[in-house]
Amino acid sequence: MKHLLIVEDDPDHRLILRTMLEAEGYECDEAMDGERALSMVMTDEVALVLIDLNMPGMNGLQLIDEMQTLACTRNTPVILLTSQFTEDISVKAYASGARAILSKPYDFSKLLLEVNGAIGQSKAAMLTSMA
Repeated sequence: MKHLLIVEDDPDHRLILRTMLEAEGYECDEAMDGERALSMVMTDEVALVLIDLNMPGMNGLQLIDEMQTLACTRNTPVILLTSQFTEDISVKAYASGARAILSKPYDFSKLLLEVNGAIGQSKAAMLTSMA
């Protein structure tokens, strides 16, 4: 079972994401802010992190930047979720290391394709680096 972390300050959005992803066979943990998420990814191995852009304290882009500085999370795939999608945010997110950016409200089938794709790319990269 693949272990995902959902980082979202809105409890309703966390519940919806968790419910849909667990129905697809994923194991999900939740964090309501960037600081908590950072401590969780440093101690728990996760296959992918779904991050909301706008959160109190550390925002989604700051969390991605922090994860990129840590050897234990540098290669963890990240999908950024935002209700304020702009070209500037897109450029910043991809430059920070996001694998995908999805606009809220998101289509769950597209979200699932991105999650499966990011995890598949991550596994392939890991196998290549081990060869």
